[in-house]
Amino acid sequence: MDVFLATDRGAYRAGDTIHLTALMRDQTALALPDVPLTAILTRPDGVEYSRKVSTDDAAGGHVFALPVAMTAPRGTWRVAVLADTDGAPLAQTTVLVEDFLPERIDFDLSLPDEIRLGDVPNLRVDARYLFGAVGADLDVEGEALLRAADSLDAFPGYRFGQYDAGFDGQLNYLDSATTGADGVANLPVVLPDVTASQPLELRVTARVKEGSGRPVERQVTAQVLPDQPMIGIKPLFEGVIGEGSDAPFELIALNPDLSAADMRVQWTINKVSTRYQWYRLNDRWNWEPTTTRTRVATGEAVLGTVPVRVGAEVSWGQHEIVVEAVGADYAVASDDFYAGWYAPASADDTPDLLEASLDAASYAVGDTAVFRMVPRYEGMAVVTVMSDRLITLKTVPVVAGENLIDLPVTDEWGAGAYVSASVIRPMLVAEKRNPTRALGIGYAQVDPGNKALTVSLTAPETMQPRGPLDIGVQVDGVQAGEVAYVTLAAVDLGILNLTGFDAPDPQGHYFGQRKLGVEIRDVYGRLIDGLNGAMGTVRSGGDAMSAQGMQSPPPTEELVTYFTGPVTVDADGRAQISLDLPAFNGTLRLMAIAWSDTGVGQAAKDVIVRDPVVVTASVPRFLAPGDQSRLLLEVVHADGPAGQMGLKVTANGLGMVSQIPASLDLAAGGKQVLEIPFAAFDVGTHSIEVALTTPDGRELVKTLTVPVVVNDPEVSRISRFTLDPGSVFTFDDDVFAGLVDGTGRAALSAGPLARFDAPGLLNALDRYPYGCTEQITSRALPLLYLDGVAAAMGLATRDKIGERIEQAIAEITSNQAANGAFGLWRPVSGDLWLDAYVTDFLTRARAVGYAVPDVAYDNAVQNLRNAANFYPDFDQGGEDLAYALFVLAREGEAAVGDLRYYADQKAGAFSSPLALAQLGAALAQYGDQPRADAMFGLAGRTLSARIATQEQQVWRSDYGTYRRDTAAVLALAVEAGSQALDRDQLVRRIGNDTSSASTQEAAWTLLAANALVDDLRTTGLTVDGLLPDGPVVQLRDARTDAAAVAIANTGDRPTEVTVTTFGVPSAPEPAGGNGYAIERIYRTTDGAQVDLADVPVGTRLVTVLTVRPFGRQEARLMVNDPLPAGFEIDNPNLLAGGDIRALDWVDSVSAENAEFRTDRFLAAVDWRSDQPFQLAYIVRAVSPGRFHHPAASVEDMYRPQMRARTDAGQVTISR
Repeated sequence: MDVFLATDRGAYRAGDTIHLTALMRDQTALALPDVPLTAILTRPDGVEYSRKVSTDDAAGGHVFALPVAMTAPRGTWRVAVLADTDGAPLAQTTVLVEDFLPERIDFDLSLPDEIRLGDVPNLRVDARYLFGAVGADLDVEGEALLRAADSLDAFPGYRFGQYDAGFDGQLNYLDSATTGADGVANLPVVLPDVTASQPLELRVTARVKEGSGRPVERQVTAQVLPDQPMIGIKPLFEGVIGEGSDAPFELIALNPDLSAADMRVQWTINKVSTRYQWYRLNDRWNWEPTTTRTRVATGEAVLGTVPVRVGAEVSWGQHEIVVEAVGADYAVASDDFYAGWYAPASADDTPDLLEASLDAASYAVGDTAVFRMVPRYEGMAVVTVMSDRLITLKTVPVVAGENLIDLPVTDEWGAGAYVSASVIRPMLVAEKRNPTRALGIGYAQVDPGNKALTVSLTAPETMQPRGPLDIGVQVDGVQAGEVAYVTLAAVDLGILNLTGFDAPDPQGHYFGQRKLGVEIRDVYGRLIDGLNGAMGTVRSGGDAMSAQGMQSPPPTEELVTYFTGPVTVDADGRAQISLDLPAFNGTLRLMAIAWSDTGVGQAAKDVIVRDPVVVTASVPRFLAPGDQSRLLLEVVHADGPAGQMGLKVTANGLGMVSQIPASLDLAAGGKQVLEIPFAAFDVGTHSIEVALTTPDGRELVKTLTVPVVVNDPEVSRISRFTLDPGSVFTFDDDVFAGLVDGTGRAALSAGPLARFDAPGLLNALDRYPYGCTEQITSRALPLLYLDGVAAAMGLATRDKIGERIEQAIAEITSNQAANGAFGLWRPVSGDLWLDAYVTDFLTRARAVGYAVPDVAYDNAVQNLRNAANFYPDFDQGGEDLAYALFVLAREGEAAVGDLRYYADQKAGAFSSPLALAQLGAALAQYGDQPRADAMFGLAGRTLSARIATQEQQVWRSDYGTYRRDTAAVLALAVEAGSQALDRDQLVRRIGNDTSSASTQEAAWTLLAANALVDDLRTTGLTVDGLLPDGPVVQLRDARTDAAAVAIANTGDRPTEVTVTTFGVPSAPEPAGGNGYAIERIYRTTDGAQVDLADVPVGTRLVTVLTVRPFGRQEARLMVNDPLPAGFEIDNPNLLAGGDIRALDWVDSVSAENAEFRTDRFLAAVDWRSDQPFQLAYIVRAVSPGRFHHPAASVEDMYRPQMRARTDAGQVTISR
């Protein structure tokens, strides 16, 4: 099975749909119909996101649509296509899901063909707009990196320079420039003042800034030659050479112009020995290496036009060869190698190189290919034709010199085949001649003939937007009786250029030269030398050479992308497709894939889409209330009448703060730039409409979306009070007092559920923005039992809640490792407590009727069983063991003898109250209530003692806190029917804690509420005068205009009411923290600190976040740094210039997960230290104005009270 797989583009936004075309063919490129295919989409953290099955193919062609949610994580996603979901993918590819804007310009870079150290080469930039105009008056910036290159393309196999000297890459920033009227800019590239005895590589990265200030990046590389002679060393072996063997090398000398140099050299082969000296300093063990060299052999040679061979016999170990010039012009080169008991076949027993070739570059089926071989001796030749399998094999006698072998080209050769010949000369004892052989190989391209469909696209070269684009597809070469199909993608070239996406090429896939798909194994060299009983020595070549979960703001403009198919081509090979184009100016690339039962083909065509007058409008990608910025209008005359143009700008929900000109005068081919200031006020999605009227009366309208959002850290407030008999509480917008307008959301619970604030906790879990395995599980676990409460709150209908649980099961099980374990961010093993928690959820979901895949369930339970059976003895710990035993007991898989042993003999060794309760719950499953009660009693006493002594909580492998333990112990005790602890005390303890809850605390508190549901008696409450049908819960959103709700107590007893409010405070909270401090500093790329009171547009800054623990902390942290609206991140996944690794002064830790979003930087970091750590990323000042700068924050995801924030502030970006 051979699958060609193509996506419609390489970059997607969250909320887009990935379109796949998969062609299923056999080894001869003929369709394989009626074979179901499964497409699996995997997130950046390795978790399977979705899968779709296609059973309805068209001539072996399958088309998939894979939606990506708005809350999807950013990064590199993988798409795989499989016929057997238990087997390996038949094809796979990667795509990016990022917050991006399409490029509006393109440009070419060029450097001189020859560059030497000391030169100042000129970098030429040739820029153009994607709608066809030259890219005049655009700013250019960039940097040049000079780094070592130990090889030259013209001298393959030779290594230059000293292997151990190193060459630190030298990064120089280019002087900025501006493109001229022709779109061209020339930038001098000043090379560092260095000396080198080896070739170097110059990589220049240039960024041309659009009028909006956003960069478009390209790179170009060139070879830089040293200004002195060079010595080249070529090992005549690969990898390790055998101990006691001769280590052969070839030496050459080159002038700076790469011509052969006459040079007298001294060469030395040394044995290199390294010992490590250990020492203790500052209570830490360190080591340093000590290297000694022992000379093995040395000599002199005169290098010239012909390579000189040198070598020596070497013993076991590491060696080096050093070659130095003798005379006035100093040059040196060195290389290291290893000798040992093992050497690859190529070192000692590789065949001679056989001269071999074919008489033509390509053939048609039915032709006769003539294979020419020229052995140096007579013998027998084994001639093999192969591709991904053996096609034919024949044995023929050959003579020394030229031999011609006829080979018929058949269908089995497919798109091409490799022809190899192995010439064997037997051993002749009388002549004391060992057996020898030689190997040669050639490639024969086979003309695909009628398998190659000819596809053409008919569309205008240039057209205007806001209308239909009619596209004609012509497919020629379809065989009689067959039906052809086509898919068509039409994508903004500015999107494709972000990832360098090439148009799909199925003919290149099926008919191009491929890597040899079979292995050639030489066993002749293993023959015993009959003359002396040793392995036969073999030569290669005539001279005995041998060869080594949070949504971003909506985009300001929608992407221009279309996909359709499969479309059936008519009997004449034609298909007609029509697309409706929006107000778009740019290049639209049309990409078609066509196929039939026997043929494949493709075509691509660019269509320039533009108005006669192109209006490019730019605004910040989002704003905060109170921000001030500008609308940038770039108006370019492309064709049609020039002169006076009418202009009208209308803002919806935004305030224009200056007079807008009613018209502008535009010359033919001219350009005008206008900046129109405006301000943001209210939260919401607003718009700006720009209408330009041309002299001939045509109105050109462009609409921009301007989201106004509040990115400051959100707070939660919990208010609990008693509602007396006869009293009424009015639930209205007063609950949002002190919060920024439009950011508040409140949940009310009255009556029994108010003790646990069940609606508030469900709402908090629903809004939780992150999504590791534990968090996905914690969000879904309570919904198994409290779906009625969630539905009453309006979080979702019961059906939708069921879909959420099913989605959680899918996400969790696809994050399962092969051994049944689960990883936090990706499928790995090693966290038994997490394994037990996830398996607990899966078994509970299975028990209430949700479908859990049998394989996932069986593997998860087996993993716990294996872990419990082989768990080592311990004197402290066991939290993960207790949880595993509890889950196994509920499934009837635990050994009751083990449970009683741990209860009777090891109870004191379990470190957490929850572990004791889980052991008690496991015993209750087997009816051993006395031991169960003893464990619950011990759990309650342990918990009370630790809370009373305020024992500090640090890193816990069970993601826990005492608050979580309290709720979990209560839930398990009620489920087990144990009365061995004071339930009322635990309920009060939970109710008295009004701090923010972690996902663990929220999930287990909700399970406790569910366990006590029979004890939570209803009272005489009414809602707006009516008796409620279910639990008394209400939800209120500040963004909607809802009527007040009256909650009345008509009973004879007081009842509890809890109101939980979420929102952004009107007055930002000051910097501070509990357990941590966080600092945010902006620096230049050279490391100098920057004042944000006046940042010029276009400035690149490095954001450095420093997190300092107060004492030793062990936590899973989430760092959240919201951006001011004028800044945009240089996403390293899209721009090489955004990679902080190029900055040697930055000391950024590696995050478990990091995302570069439109409005914020997010990073998950596991930190177990008392030392501070840093995170860094690069931003760019894009939009001028004055912007609110939200506080950065760090939070322990499992102890939310352990958090810190910086001050909020202001950023001013100036022109």
